[in-house]
Amino acid sequence: MAAFTPERRVAHHPALIPPSGDRRRGERVIACDPASEEAYWRENYRREPYYERGYTFDDYLPAYRAGWEGRIEYPRRSFDEVERELERRYRRARGASQLGWDKNRHAARAAWERLDEC
Repeated sequence: MAAFTPERRVAHHPALIPPSGDRRRGERVIACDPASEEAYWRENYRREPYYERGYTFDDYLPAYRAGWEGRIEYPRRSFDEVERELERRYRRARGASQLGWDKNRHAARAAWERLDEC
């Protein structure tokens, strides 16, 4: 007797597909290796248009982290839709960064958009 996994039921019984379609199809999965992302930004942060002299990578890192973690957590939403949540995440993990969200939001957006390009 064949095992009926959810995948087989949907494939063999179209009536079981929800009216809005099979939600598993088109599910966006964004993969991210935090160590690789941190290494990338450590090498490239000075080349970004928002970079200001006098600030170090450690000032930008909490925003980068908020951006890439947010992109993974909210794969179907836009940066603008979740910016307030990213700001809260940034404020909680800001540590000793000298930059407030208003100056560091661009770094978060850059990390968010970088994962879209991968």
